[in-house]
Amino acid sequence: MNKDTDNINKYDRPDPEQLKSLLEEMDTENLQNSAPLSEELSNYVRFYGIDFEHQLSDVRHSIGRIESNGYQLACHLFLKKNAKGSFFLLHGYYDHVGLFGNIIGFLLKSGYNVLAYELPGHGLSSGAPASIPDFKIYTRIFADLLEKFEHSLPKPWHTFGQSTGCAILTDYFMELAEKRQSSPFEQVFFSAPLIRPWLWKLGRIQLHILKPFTKGIRRRYTNNSRNRHFLQLSHNDPLTPDILATAWVSALDRWIKDIESCSEKSLISPVIFQGTDDRTVDAKHNIPVLQRLFKNPEIYYLEQAGHHLPNELPDTVSTIQHLLTNSLQV
Repeated sequence: MNKDTDNINKYDRPDPEQLKSLLEEMDTENLQNSAPLSEELSNYVRFYGIDFEHQLSDVRHSIGRIESNGYQLACHLFLKKNAKGSFFLLHGYYDHVGLFGNIIGFLLKSGYNVLAYELPGHGLSSGAPASIPDFKIYTRIFADLLEKFEHSLPKPWHTFGQSTGCAILTDYFMELAEKRQSSPFEQVFFSAPLIRPWLWKLGRIQLHILKPFTKGIRRRYTNNSRNRHFLQLSHNDPLTPDILATAWVSALDRWIKDIESCSEKSLISPVIFQGTDDRTVDAKHNIPVLQRLFKNPEIYYLEQAGHHLPNELPDTVSTIQHLLTNSLQV
């Protein structure tokens, strides 16, 4: 987390249902037409340390809802004065925008706007907790959001995905390759990309045993980072679902079969960050799959790092930021 992590208890814990009721429809065509954050929303962004409108003098932060594919999606827009471009940020499973202060702050300080939305069933978005009936819904939502901001969010565009966010991007780029369409992004960054989870064969067996009897099982929290302050927050987070939805795992199972049998090859060359001690995704399996699907991806292994790389130890975070800077200067 960013600098306020140690002081997360100085603000009231966010009430997800109250905050959802406060979200107004976001005007995606006129980005300056957003009202100032209410007191409740201001407390919420301070709780997670993403109150960059107050931390940085030239940033405007708006939060609203966007309707897409039957969902009401919570969307954060951080506008930087005289921005050199815009980033689309896609979070991972169980995550929400509040957990990405490190990367958002870095991108803002580097001169970029940041558009970060929350997946269905995550954060302040609508939908069954941590569930999705079909992974293709994620891809359709992402494509829809790109279309909604096509003429209002300054270019060039770049994108950064974490874990499941990378799966969404992978699926999106495979669809572009199949249709022979060009990418709207200049630079693409994958952090701990998901194809198969860790110990996936065992997980599939457990899924088929449990699926007829339950819609979900209690989430098992893991130490997916070496940053103890991040773990303290993420393991006690009022916006994080505490269930592993069998519908989500079933949707993932179908998507894995589809993406691993994909014969397309994208001309995109993503920059991939992968921790060597990641026990959330199966990197030894996933990286070769991504090397087959994409053209010459750049792969950087981060020694002893876990899964949630944007919230790893400061040295790892600094390394990622340095690599991001170098790639964006090319």
